[in-house]
Amino acid sequence: MRITNSMMQERLLRNLQEQGAQYLRASDQVTTGLRNSRISDDPVAGSQVLASDSALRAVEQYRRSVTSVQSRQAAEESTLDQLGDLLSRAKELATAQGSATGNAATRAAAAVEVQSLIDQAISLGNLRFGNDYLFGGLATDAPPFQPNGTYVGTPTGRQAEVGDGILVDTVHSGEELLVTSGVLTSLTALRDALTANNPSGVLASGGPLDTAFNATQITLTEVGARSRNLELTTGSLTALQTALDAKRSAAAEIPLEEAMLNFSAIQTAMRAAYEATSRILQTSLTEYL
Repeated sequence: MRITNSMMQERLLRNLQEQGAQYLRASDQVTTGLRNSRISDDPVAGSQVLASDSALRAVEQYRRSVTSVQSRQAAEESTLDQLGDLLSRAKELATAQGSATGNAATRAAAAVEVQSLIDQAISLGNLRFGNDYLFGGLATDAPPFQPNGTYVGTPTGRQAEVGDGILVDTVHSGEELLVTSGVLTSLTALRDALTANNPSGVLASGGPLDTAFNATQITLTEVGARSRNLELTTGSLTALQTALDAKRSAAAEIPLEEAMLNFSAIQTAMRAAYEATSRILQTSLTEYL
């Protein structure tokens, strides 16, 4: 097949256009620091960037979830500390009023104080965290404890997702906090014995109060263990975010030195192509004349 001057000129011009596009892309890389301005420039790298962005959004959501759980656990820890103080005070009253130094008047006054301790415990069980009742279990939109201490929440607490398929317990339910622990029953037994002016009953209430206090401390230990696990989760999420950032950067960004070298090489090649094209076109024009 004979290559005509017209065909040669078209090919030369097409090559110049392609090199011009490469020049513009190299210039954009120097200016923006990005390898590609459009996904279509490099579909493989573009898909890697999109996948990394999606994974980074998920990591950020998990980090927010961890932060929320940590805040809830801090609130539960404070609540358990206060319950421990209430039970310690109740034990002091039981010890004092169960002895011969107590009398009907002092026991009646102590009964009023213990009722106040019960009310405080119920108030702690109805603690709100944002718009939620913290210890309602899965039922967070209504107070989990009625004024008489009856629990109307769910027996188990809520869970939160802090990783891909990783669920953790947030806080204990109110049932675990005040009912199965024996907090309310031990306080109620002490109040009733004081009201009845029953010194032996008052003294006997000390054992259940100790049991409830120990249960509260065990729950406090569980909260501490959960908090430590969340700290490990935070470290894992940070490491994952760092790896994803590096992967995204490798696919999306170009080092300035590399971009400058590419730009210089393309600029040199384009200048040579223009000069060669100019000579060929000039020769063709001379032959034509």
